[in-house]
Amino acid sequence: MVQTTISQYGAAGFAGLLDGCYSPHAIRSYAAEEAIGLGVPVKLGTDPEKQVMLVNATSDGALAIGFAIHDQVREQSSAGVVNYAIDEAVSVLTAGRFWANTSDAVAAGATANVTLATGALTDAAVSAGVIEAFTQITVTFITATTAAGLAIVEVK
Repeated sequence: MVQTTISQYGAAGFAGLLDGCYSPHAIRSYAAEEAIGLGVPVKLGTDPEKQVMLVNATSDGALAIGFAIHDQVREQSSAGVVNYAIDEAVSVLTAGRFWANTSDAVAAGATANVTLATGALTDAAVSAGVIEAFTQITVTFITATTAAGLAIVEVK
């Protein structure tokens, strides 16, 4: 993707970026079983000791172990979307704070659920086959949004 504009100030953050280097984080490495974007929840893959895959199907929210966070990913589509490629090492945040995409407005302090179609987070109520709760991890919004966008969340 060619950069055609430049602004005076960069964005405060992007999906998958750790929130500060001074708060504690727990990060584990796995191999990507499929292309995995930044800041999305992941579950254990076919070989649970070594691989992870996307949380994107009914009942997957209960299987989420953490989130794919920014690292030295190499693959970028022509539309500018960055992914971990198949078999590439994925950094999975299992505890700590990071920036995540939201699918709608969210409130600080609310519990986060996952929108299955996109992997974006929401504080909306669980809805069968659409929005699922996390059960293996606790995810809480630290900052609020007024619409879909970016928020800092904490994983415990």
